[in-house]
Amino acid sequence: MVGSTPFSGAGYDVASARSNREQLGAALRYLLGASGRTTGAVADQAGIPATAFSRLLTGERIPEWPAVFTLTTILDGRPEELRMLWEWAKGRPPTAAHGGATAVARLGNAMRGLHLAAGRPTMRDLGLPGVHGAGKLRLLEAVVNGDSMAGWEDFALLVQHLGGSQEQFRHLWEDVQYSIFTLSVKAAVHGTD
Repeated sequence: MVGSTPFSGAGYDVASARSNREQLGAALRYLLGASGRTTGAVADQAGIPATAFSRLLTGERIPEWPAVFTLTTILDGRPEELRMLWEWAKGRPPTAAHGGATAVARLGNAMRGLHLAAGRPTMRDLGLPGVHGAGKLRLLEAVVNGDSMAGWEDFALLVQHLGGSQEQFRHLWEDVQYSIFTLSVKAAVHGTD
């Protein structure tokens, strides 16, 4: 199952198919599958009961962040990519707007986490409607990787087809847009001597 995705390529849409808890579990399941390790071996290394880890993998139980951080690290994942999935799974309200590089990093990490939870499909696998041409596909791939920014319509399309909440991602996307606006205003006010 490693490297495969549940997508048919025929416009597969997982929107609302998974709760925030299930998305976190799906991301960890993907990492577990990619690691080739067993649930029991990973749980033992993390110092948690195998049953607790199994419940996390299904979204039935969401532990505190240090446990998720440890499990992600053991599975050779990047904890920062699962942080927003964890916050949403815990039902945490959106935090205050973050500026600059922090906003960009949070959005990129959240998008990579959502992509991981979806099984890391390619842009072609997603079968995004109205997306034609290699240039557009490369842009969307860069957006998923956190290497580029897109307008809200393209961003929302990606989030929807990866099974995420447009409302949650809109908050992060707007933080980045606000940062760009703020930097533009500061440059205009202070000049670029």
